[in-house]
Order: sequence, then C-alpha cells, then structure tokens
Amino acid sequence: MRRAPRSLLWLGVVTSVALSVSGEARADDPAASALIERGLDLRQAQKDKEALALFEAAQKIAPSPRGQAQVALAQQALGRWVPAELNLRAALAAKDAWIESRRPILERALGVIATHLGDVEIVGAKGSVFVDGARVDDPEAISHLRLEVGRRMLEIRSEGLYPFSRTLEVTAGEVVRLEVEQHPLLESARSADGGPVDSRSSTGDPGGTQRLLGYIGVAGAGVFLAVGVGGLIERNSAASDYNSSFQCTSAPANNQPAQCSSWMNEGSTGSTLALVGFIGGGIVGALSVALLVTAPSKPKTVALSPPVSLPCAPTNGGAFCALAGTF
Repeated sequence: MRRAPRSLLWLGVVTSVALSVSGEARADDPAASALIERGLDLRQAQKDKEALALFEAAQKIAPSPRGQAQVALAQQALGRWVPAELNLRAALAAKDAWIESRRPILERALGVIATHLGDVEIVGAKGSVFVDGARVDDPEAISHLRLEVGRRMLEIRSEGLYPFSRTLEVTAGEVVRLEVEQHPLLESARSADGGPVDSRSSTGDPGGTQRLLGYIGVAGAGVFLAVGVGGLIERNSAASDYNSSFQCTSAPANNQPAQCSSWMNEGSTGSTLALVGFIGGGIVGALSVALLVTAPSKPKTVALSPPVSLPCAPTNGGAFCALAGTF
C-alpha cells in the first residue's frame, strides 16, 4: 500500500488528537484504555504502524466504536484505504455517545478516505476473487468490490474453469462494470485427479501412427527379401538341373526336350523374383527406417500439484493465458 500524503497524515494526527481530548474518550476497560492512549501518543509521533497495532490490541480486549474509529484513522494514515473505510463506516453506524459527539470530524475523515476508492461491479462470475494476486475473502466480492484507485489486476478462479483476468483502471467515485466469461477446462488440460497439467502433455502418442507404419514397412521389407531369396534359390536349382542334363547342354536350343525349356523358364522366373524381392526389400526397408527415425517421441504426461500449466481461455480482448506452477 502507498502511504498517505503528508498533509493527510497530519490531518489524521489532528483528528486523533481531537477525538481523545476529553475524559469521555476513555474506554471502559482500563487495559484497553491504556493501549489506546499509548497509541494516540504514537500517532502524534507519526509512528502510525505501531499505533495501529496497539489500537487493534485494545479492540481484542474490549471492542468499542471509539477503538474501531482509532483503528480506521491509523489505517487511513498508512494508506490502507479499504479497511479504513470499512472500520470507520462501522464505527459511525454504532449507537454510541462518543461517536455522536465527534461525528462531524469522523465524517470528514471518511470523505477523505472515499477520494481514494472506487467501485467494481462484477456480472456473471463464480469462484474466488483475487486482486493484485491476493485473495479477497469477502463473500460479496464475486459481485462487488471496493478498491483503491489506480490500475488493479482482477482475477477470478473457479474449479474446472479457466481463470478469468482483467486489468482495471479504478477511479474515485466511479463504478467500473465488468462482465465475466468463464470457460470450461478442456480434458487435455486436466490431470487424472482433476487438476491441470502441462497443456503440451497428452495421453496419446503423436508419433504412434508413423511408428506403426514403420513397423509394418519393416515386416513388408522382410517379405520382399524372403521372395528375393526364394527366387534366387529357384533360379540356382533350375540352373543346376539344366546344366546337369546332357540332353539340355548338347542339343541346340530349338531341339531340346520340353524339360529343358521348363528348367529355363523356372530359372528366368527365379531371377525375376530375386531381382524384385531384393530391390523392393531395400526400398521398403529404407522407407521404414526413415519413418521410425523421424517419428515424434511420445510425450510424458506431467501431473502437477499445483502444476506447471498454461491454460488459455478466449476473452473479449483476445486470449488470456495463466502460467502457474512449482519451481
């Protein structure tokens, strides 16, 4: 929080002094009264933080409208405008003689505090509200916020939904209306236990199909090679039978027995099969190896608690992505 300007600090000191000058100002409880008096001395010495601690301690011992007003004025001096307004309004709402006797002074202080605050009206939101990274515990915060003037980062988080975030410019005395759109998390953005995971992770295998084709290709290459080997065996067998027959090697080609022609045909067929098998096996094998080598690796699914996550959701201004995790 920014500390209040020096002029406002002196206003707070003067106000506190003015509110403590009569015996009527003393609290009923002696211990609480002593703490308040010590706190007033610290306020005059401009030790507002220490004074606030004493006023809060007095309120724990014996809560009173007077003590709450002093807490508010110390918070005002420290620039804690939101709690200062809450406490001072509560003190002014009390039916208390001490408050009534000093109402004009307190209302002027409330007017000063109001110049540092603006309103945000939230429509269509559910979940928890965070302002500048800090959670707001007020149950009404999901529909209305009273914030310090200036630029504020507002975020709404809800289980099962992408976080919604906006940077707002809060102006004193004005109401900023914010319509919220929250979108369900995609299944790919959830872990097995319902928490978010790295959006790049997936239970699938992006290279699975390519690897499957590669393995099929390897099997196909094996079939081609088997055909080639079979063709080579057939050719060599036919050639051996042909060469071992005197009738085939001694007679002219056009006067050879039918068996010789059969062996020649078998040898030619075997040569063709060997050629096709070895060439086809080499080509298919090379393609299969290329598919296997270039297939994307299967990613590891990373479940995080809290996780590293990058959930994104569409917004009126484009897209919002929230990065969170444990490092």
